[in-house]
Amino acid sequence: MWETLYDDFWDKLVRFCCRMTRDEGRAEDLAQETFLRALGNQSLLNTLSTAQQKSWLFETAHNLFCDSVRRSAKEQELLERFTPPPGEEPADDTAASAMGQVELNSVLSHLADNDRALFTLRYDAGYTAAELARLTGQPAATIRTRLHRIRAVLKEDLKEE
Repeated sequence: MWETLYDDFWDKLVRFCCRMTRDEGRAEDLAQETFLRALGNQSLLNTLSTAQQKSWLFETAHNLFCDSVRRSAKEQELLERFTPPPGEEPADDTAASAMGQVELNSVLSHLADNDRALFTLRYDAGYTAAELARLTGQPAATIRTRLHRIRAVLKEDLKEE
């Protein structure tokens, strides 16, 4: 059944997702996530006709896309609420003093806005990964992974300066 489902609908689903996301990479990720959900609902899909399976796949892809848009909007709202305005010094000097003579704002300016806000919330405001997960609606493991990548970028930037 899976080979048939994949062969019949993968390309169509990716095109559908590409129209929603306007990004081929994101579209393929969304289609893959949809098929992972299908794998988790195998018993349900086995009871459906081919037309119903197609409907289920496309509706699931649409719902996953809507969820990601809502999650991004919520994350942006939270980041705007908790990110200090540009040029404003953080209330706690612990991160700045740990950076030594390197200007913290200069280093953080290399990050994307959402990464800068996440880093600031974690290391300046003291939020834990679990608390940030609740704030952003992302899993705590995702938050920890993002923070790890942010630290790697910052470390690389510091080596270059």
